[in-house]
Amino acid sequence: MVYTMYLTREEEAILSGKHGPEYQKAMKALVKLGDALGAEKLVKVVHAHISGISYQNIGDAGLDFLEEYSKVKVRTYTTCNPLGFDMDLWKEMGIPEEFYAKQLRIVGALKRMGVNGTFTCTPYYIRKPLIGEHLAWGESNAVLYANSVCGARTNREGGPSTVFAALVGKVPYMGVHVDENRTPQVLIKVNAPLKDQLYAGVLGYIVGTYVKDKVPLIRNIGRISDDMVKALCAGLGTSSSTPLCFLENISPEIPKMKLKYSELEKIEIDAQSLNDVIEAYGTPNSADAIFLGCPHFSYGEIMEIYRYISKYNRKAKTPIVLVTSRRVFKEVSLHVKLLFERRNVRLIRDTCFAVSPFKYLGMRKVLTNSIKQAYYLSNIHGVKVGLCETKKCIEVAFEEK
Repeated sequence: MVYTMYLTREEEAILSGKHGPEYQKAMKALVKLGDALGAEKLVKVVHAHISGISYQNIGDAGLDFLEEYSKVKVRTYTTCNPLGFDMDLWKEMGIPEEFYAKQLRIVGALKRMGVNGTFTCTPYYIRKPLIGEHLAWGESNAVLYANSVCGARTNREGGPSTVFAALVGKVPYMGVHVDENRTPQVLIKVNAPLKDQLYAGVLGYIVGTYVKDKVPLIRNIGRISDDMVKALCAGLGTSSSTPLCFLENISPEIPKMKLKYSELEKIEIDAQSLNDVIEAYGTPNSADAIFLGCPHFSYGEIMEIYRYISKYNRKAKTPIVLVTSRRVFKEVSLHVKLLFERRNVRLIRDTCFAVSPFKYLGMRKVLTNSIKQAYYLSNIHGVKVGLCETKKCIEVAFEEK
């Protein structure tokens, strides 16, 4: 097959099979994709983040795929998304031995490839991208965070393409890797206070329903915390396919732009719009469990929860589950973990309930502060989910039943 993309001698050598069949197949896939979408060349990436590694999501086909490519090593720094369970708590979570064994084979394949076993949807806590860096990331909230907050460049890669990019160390130079595609198309004016991560996430979700694959510029949100920005990116990634948004006073590329606001499509979002989404899910006063940490909690968010529960001198009536990365888990001190244990709060890692075999947990009604979690638990797992602010979630957990 004849390709129109420019390839270096090294890239041609990989494509011709001189470096082995695995690298050849990876390069073929990337070149074919780039050629089909009009990319002029490949560009080097400094960090790949592989999504789709939970056995719940990829099954035997995905396992076979990863084991096939585990014969060779990645050529760039590579991290990976959450598994189907916490590696230390799989029995407690009711995970069947067959599921556990196959998930372990996935972990083994990634390790042989040289992938860092981060098992998190927040790779920006592991290595924060620099402005202008090219990445190959597959997790939607991470893609939006990298592009919008860090000014790095990555398209929303699929699971297989992140593997190919990690093996070759390059991606097609297209999409938001290219300067001219990094401009806003829709102007969003926010006429509502963002009181909590819940509201930031819901705002992102609503914006996504409007813009779909277009690039929004979101104004009038103030200087919100990094944790709220993360929630906004997660909500936007849930309801849209856009890899990039511009956030006033946050996105580093905005000061250099020559924006003509009059030429942009304009949308206004008010407080009632946010409340309508929250009320559609409901804010129940009881649940089987409280799930917090989607996307994975930062250290600051965990300590915020610690301060909330420290005022209680009794166990929570409803179990509270906090989810974070291995990196952040290690940063949390022992006395914090012990207080969590005494108060019926479980801090877990490695996983996300959206990609876990949820049916084995035996829970049908949960409460969360994350629109992303609510969307996926209700639509994929058929769980009844309520939405409320973080403090309200904690209060519900400690209320007498």
